[in-house]
Amino acid sequence: MVALNVAVFAAVAILAGGGDPSPGSPAARLADAVVNAAPADDPFSELTETRLKIGKSRVNAVVTDEPGERSQGMRERETMGDYDVMLFAYTEPTTTSFTMSTVPVALDISWYDADGRLVSRTRMEPCAGTEDECLLYAAVGPFQYAVEALAGELPRGRLRAPRLE
Repeated sequence: MVALNVAVFAAVAILAGGGDPSPGSPAARLADAVVNAAPADDPFSELTETRLKIGKSRVNAVVTDEPGERSQGMRERETMGDYDVMLFAYTEPTTTSFTMSTVPVALDISWYDADGRLVSRTRMEPCAGTEDECLLYAAVGPFQYAVEALAGELPRGRLRAPRLE
């Protein structure tokens, strides 16, 4: 079942993202970085991890690519452990909103299209309340990836998968 989900994610991410599906394209390389993610360490041992670049910075990202994983996000977590960012990966462009319900720390978030181009960015403030009581944060347009980091720690620039060296 996991192999099927991975194959579907890769195919849909490349085709629906509007990016060039050629193997070296930004869209294909980002999709590959998600598909080929390795098991993550604590405190995210139930997730996967990958390496990415944001602007000129290399970051270690924990990956959320399933609905339940994305919904949990940073809820009730004060630290990212050894990870720099949390990557929210979608199989197609979306306009879904983010909430800070039960997230105890401020986060910065950037939204990106399938090719890793910045759609928008904002700071999200902690909220101890329920989803109905907390603000919703949304990108200014459709996005395929969102990246969260502790406030003040999110690099600026295009989202990319690093080239294999």
